[in-house]
Amino acid sequence: MRFSNCHRAAGIRSEPSRTVITFSLLGDAAPPMDCRTHRLQEGEKLYSVAMHNPDHIRELLKTWVTRTMPHTEDDVFIGELCFINKARRADLVHANGQLTAFEIKSAADSLSRWEGQQSAYLSCFDQVWLCCHSKHIEKAFDVTHRSVGILVVDDLGSIAVVRRAAHNKLRDKFTLTGLLWRSELDEICREYKVKTKSIMKIKEVRLEVAEALDWEPIRDKVLNRLKDRYSVSQNMSSKDTLSPLSSC
Repeated sequence: MRFSNCHRAAGIRSEPSRTVITFSLLGDAAPPMDCRTHRLQEGEKLYSVAMHNPDHIRELLKTWVTRTMPHTEDDVFIGELCFINKARRADLVHANGQLTAFEIKSAADSLSRWEGQQSAYLSCFDQVWLCCHSKHIEKAFDVTHRSVGILVVDDLGSIAVVRRAAHNKLRDKFTLTGLLWRSELDEICREYKVKTKSIMKIKEVRLEVAEALDWEPIRDKVLNRLKDRYSVSQNMSSKDTLSPLSSC
């Protein structure tokens, strides 16, 4: 195992009930510029403060995803994506060949709302992950559904896989259709010959689509449309894809 002046690059340790894989975003596995940028901007002593900031954790999480999950230039990240009639927001969504959602709980957060939040996540996404600060890890196991993956982030910016996300069997097609605009619902109806009328309300069209189609064609349509909306190439910068205003 190699160590750098910033932090340990990676590590694996076995425990009685699970294996924890540590992935440091600040070590030798990361591009040299990553380490220098963090040190110059914030300094090592400020990482505990940064871990109170969900936006900071989101950026670390995006880097972790691109290094550990399939990710191409056509795939997108969406921050603060509204779903379930804009009643919920996913902290980070990764749209590649599937929809993967992450809820972030920083050191300044609590898990008091997580049980309700995860039910919403599980109704809409292929995979769900909870990325929490190490202070929450014990409670996270108690209140998190067994299909939800758990990531832990420490004060130095390392992310560890505590439990991998499993196949989500609680997905709901009607909830998924809520990520499509009316024009996009009309498109999928034409493509799959789902009979609707122009006078129908959007909820009625969503019901027709959910009843007529399987999860995969709806999900694929959602993926394509989300990539069109939030592609970095169609925005001024990657920060635009993380704008709460653009995601609702």
